[in-house]
Amino acid sequence: MNSTGQPPLRPFLMDPYWRKARIAARILLRRERGPLGERDRRLAARLAQDPGVTNRLVDQAVSSITARNKYGIGLMGWFRATRHAGR
Repeated sequence: MNSTGQPPLRPFLMDPYWRKARIAARILLRRERGPLGERDRRLAARLAQDPGVTNRLVDQAVSSITARNKYGIGLMGWFRATRHAGR
């Protein structure tokens, strides 16, 4: 219990494959800006072998990151801000 008498909020748990897809998307976007370092190449190869990190999921992650960069937090920011308000 916290000082308000409510149980502590659980952190937002992200799907592990979505997290990995977002990492892969950031590597792809970084590659567009210039050459990748050895660490990024190793990580990209490892993520490419992961069966849960599909092309479609990585494409959605790229779209999500570029939309966030272009338009700001948007709907997901609003969702996270109100998600825990009722608890």
